Amino acid sequence: IRSHSPYFRVLDQRVQPGAKWFEGATVNYAEHALAGASRPDAATRPAIIFQSETQPRREIAWADLASSVGALTTTLDALGIEAGDRVVSFMPNIPESVMALLATAAKGAIWSICSPDMGPTSVLDRFRQIEPSVLFAVDGYRYNGKPIDRRDVVRDIVAQLPTLEAVIFVPYLDADATLELDAANVRVVTIAEALAQPAAPRFTPVPFDHPLWIVYSSGTTG
Repeated sequence: IRSHSPYFRVLDQRVQPGAKWFEGATVNYAEHALAGASRPDAATRPAIIFQSETQPRREIAWADLASSVGALTTTLDALGIEAGDRVVSFMPNIPESVMALLATAAKGAIWSICSPDMGPTSVLDRFRQIEPSVLFAVDGYRYNGKPIDRRDVVRDIVAQLPTLEAVIFVPYLDADATLELDAANVRVVTIAEALAQPAAPRFTPVPFDHPLWIVYSSGTTG
C-alpha cells in the first residue's frame, strides 16, 4: 500500500457504523489500480481485453491505459475538477469507462455511473442527488443486433442537471456520431479530444476514508 502520509492508528473504536480506519493515511485508489503500468512488460502486457457486439476484440496494454488515464486527468484539470467533485457516467462496460473511473479517482473526485439502458427519469433520480460537474456519455449501444441511439436521453439528462459543466462524449455505437446540446452553458468534449495528449497520470492523495464512488440501491435491497 502506497500511503503518502503515515496513519497514527489502525482503528479508533470497534463500532459500526462510525468506525474510522487508518486515520492520518493518505492514499489514491487509481495509483494502486495502475500499479501494473510500472512493470517491465507494461508496454505489451494487456490490462484490458475487450470485445463487444459493436467492436472487435482489442487489447489495451498497461502503459497505454496509464497514459490514457493521464490524458483524461489533464482534461478533468482543464474542466476545473477537484477532489470531492462528482463525475458521472452514462456508459456501458467499455474501456473508456475504466479510463474515466481511474482518471476521476486519480483526481480524488467521486465517481458514479448509470447504465445507458436506463431511462432519463431513473438516471436523474440518482444523479440529481449528487450534483455532478462532468458527465461521460455514449451515443448509444447495440443490443441483440439492434442499434439503440441514446443521444436524446443524454440531452434530457443534461437539460435537467443544473450543476453540469461539461459532457465528455464517447461515440461508441457510431464512430462518426456527434452530440449537440441545447444547454449553451455545458461544454461538449469528444473522447478523442480528451485523450489527445497522453501523459503520465498524476495522483491526488486523499484521506483513507475519502469516498471513491457512489452506488444506488435498486430499492429491493432494503
